[in-house]
Amino acid sequence: MILQFKTSNAINFKNEIIKLVEAGKLSTWDISTINGVKYLKHLGQWGEKGVAKLTSNNNNDYLSLEIFKFSSYKGEITDFEGYYLGRFCELIFINFPEKFTSIEKKII
Repeated sequence: MILQFKTSNAINFKNEIIKLVEAGKLSTWDISTINGVKYLKHLGQWGEKGVAKLTSNNNNDYLSLEIFKFSSYKGEITDFEGYYLGRFCELIFINFPEKFTSIEKKII
């Protein structure tokens, strides 16, 4: 599943989130860099299972969030994906309520 946040500038939105995490202002999140790509990692129980990737679309008006599981995690992504998505929505609702106008769910 992918969540898409409608926004006026997805690249800027993504960079603001990453900047807050890297500055330590979002204490339950960290950045994991894998093959040169920055992923969000939840520091609670979900962080050992996978990471979240933020991307922008070609029109730069949607910030997308997709969860990926680590190969070392033997369970299914559906075991924790909903929790990861929920924690990210909490982060957005509290810290960036003015940065998006709607959220859409896309099943992959």
